[in-house]
Amino acid sequence: MKRSAGLAATLSTSLWLCLAALMPAQAAPVITNGGFESGFVGWTRVDQLGSDGSFLIQSGLATPITGFPVPAPPGGNNAAMTDATGPGSHVLYQDFTASAANATLSFDLYLNNVAGLYATPNSLAFDLTSQVAAQAQNQQARVDILRAGADPMSMEAADILLTLFQVDANTPLEFGYQTFSADVSALLAAHAGESLRLRFAEVDNIFNLYMGVDNVRLNVVPEPGSLWLLGLALGGLIASRARALRRAARSAAALALLGAAAIAPLPARADTTPTVMLDPTLQVTTVLAAGLTQPIGIVFLGSTDDYLVLEKASGQIKRVVNGAIDPTPVLDLAVNSNSERGLLSMALHPDFPRTPFAYIYWTESSTGADTNVVANVPLLGNRVDRFAWDGSTLVFDRNIVRLRSRQTDNVPVPGHPGSNNANEAGNHNGGVIRFGPDGKLYIFMGDQGRRGWLQNLANGPFLTAPQVDDTFGGPAPDDAHLSGVILRLSDDGTTPADNPFFAAGAGLGGEVGANVQKIYSYGHRNGFGMAFDPYSGSLWDTENADDAYAEINRIVPGLNGGWIQFAGPSSRVPSFKLIETTQFGRALQQVRYPPTRVSYTSAAALSRLVMLPGAVYKDPELSWRYESGPSGATFVKGTALGAAYDGTLWIGSSRGFAQVGANGGALYRIKLTADRMNVDVSADPRLADRVADNLFRAQKFEGTESETLVIGRGFGTTPSIEQAPDGDLYVVSLTDNTIYKISRVPQ
Repeated sequence: MKRSAGLAATLSTSLWLCLAALMPAQAAPVITNGGFESGFVGWTRVDQLGSDGSFLIQSGLATPITGFPVPAPPGGNNAAMTDATGPGSHVLYQDFTASAANATLSFDLYLNNVAGLYATPNSLAFDLTSQVAAQAQNQQARVDILRAGADPMSMEAADILLTLFQVDANTPLEFGYQTFSADVSALLAAHAGESLRLRFAEVDNIFNLYMGVDNVRLNVVPEPGSLWLLGLALGGLIASRARALRRAARSAAALALLGAAAIAPLPARADTTPTVMLDPTLQVTTVLAAGLTQPIGIVFLGSTDDYLVLEKASGQIKRVVNGAIDPTPVLDLAVNSNSERGLLSMALHPDFPRTPFAYIYWTESSTGADTNVVANVPLLGNRVDRFAWDGSTLVFDRNIVRLRSRQTDNVPVPGHPGSNNANEAGNHNGGVIRFGPDGKLYIFMGDQGRRGWLQNLANGPFLTAPQVDDTFGGPAPDDAHLSGVILRLSDDGTTPADNPFFAAGAGLGGEVGANVQKIYSYGHRNGFGMAFDPYSGSLWDTENADDAYAEINRIVPGLNGGWIQFAGPSSRVPSFKLIETTQFGRALQQVRYPPTRVSYTSAAALSRLVMLPGAVYKDPELSWRYESGPSGATFVKGTALGAAYDGTLWIGSSRGFAQVGANGGALYRIKLTADRMNVDVSADPRLADRVADNLFRAQKFEGTESETLVIGRGFGTTPSIEQAPDGDLYVVSLTDNTIYKISRVPQ
């Protein structure tokens, strides 16, 4: 055993040594003296006229002027910290030159707000004459990237290119030095060659607000060559499969295979962190990493070694038998793959293969060929169709339902000049379909940016007549406005008479009434995950936030999820409004309904819900304060992964780490309570309120209070997680073009 481990270690070292000479230079730090070990060399300090104190050097366990106890600098001996005996506004900045390359900005931040609250008007100034007046209160800290010529105190939108951090009313009043990281590649590329300004700013008008900064780094990495990518892939492979390598090294055949892997080309992973399981009893292996482009779903045909893989942009469904992809797709659809459109999901009839039907949710191209042009789609281009499986191909049988796909709010609505959005969009299609234990087909349809009844706006988005949603009708759920819903249909597309709004729809009559009858739940924004609990039969979903309050819901018949009046628990309406009106562009996608119209109180928001007869509202089972991007979802049934995982809900991520940093590319494992009705949050007292109060970051996806939920990292964007017939989990990574398998480590 020791000899096997030695061989693996030697081989690992040799691979890296062979590649070392071919690797480009490591990330070059752009910020000068980011650890403040040379005082403020390279930095500029600016204090508002009349301010007390400034940014000073912290070198121990107390603030420089008042001696307030603080944590030690996290790197080296020094940090920068604001300190004062009176009110003031303070800025610390450094200019740098942007370049078109992969770039990550990181810094360690400490805050302690002695005032007991944050008041954050859009200003860094303070009132010199009336510090206690309500209108003068201003207690905030923020980090921004500005245009280099801007006034260091500027709060003008034209000057602020990116806000990386800003406190709000929900920010913890005190937290020790925490690392914040952001991918700023796109911003730097857009301003390549220009001088930009990194600013740390603090203002305290009420009582002291201590802001500490350390380990500021802006690392720029040249675009990697193919051999460097090979090195990254091999490094991740070696790290994540150390146990497998030790076992494999027992045989010369295994060594030969490993040698072949070192020579064969490997696909570049979009996620920059290696795949890893945080439970040492579980392992991740790569099942398929070649021959796939934007895989988005996996469907097992009866055995673990025979499955279908869906590709989002090609519209193809490929069969994989014993690890080999059949050269001829079983189906090739002409899809529009703009944004979140494309070939989205598939479900087999519950009596498959005796009833050999497959149901497919896809976005139709209006040109008859694959396209990503946003306008090349029919109005009702999102469709669910039934196909017959003949053992080798899928043959069209019938359409089940057609749903909205064209978002043309750039077309003015007569009577509402200037109310239109600037561009068409291709997102919020939902797309996941599942058969329930009742044999019915459940279809998640995103809100498509609509603003009508099903988004809890009885009169649509406009405050004056005509009361419509857009140029195609609304706000009632006609065919073009049946969105933000989970539909429940029979396997032939007809509507079950026991649907929760069947009687209400019959009373309405016509196209709107027929659509209301199809609804199982509404008031949803958009989501990519839906799964049935194998033990209780309950339906669960994942829903993405705009900026505030991503959700996990247990869906009950007739549920009104609350969108667009609010997201997250109803008690957090004030927080929802604050985030949506002050951060991330201050918009809820569609400019026809701005977030300023969100209610100030929970009671008012609940009173504005459009409640169809028999509708019910309940809070989500779990939420994240800032968008965390929950994605594909499935339940584990059985003990193949270990008894502790039986009945757990697994959820993927809708962004890879390389796209957002922080918590992108993570897998979540959610435990349920004994009665299977709620999320079990007993492992972390911070989750007792069923909200993960993650922290502000410019690209969202921050992981605070999710630590006990995360089970794996490095998986990229994962729209589909499915349990194979043998009990293992298969994770589809759209960004890595890979299918991973999670299994138990052999004992």
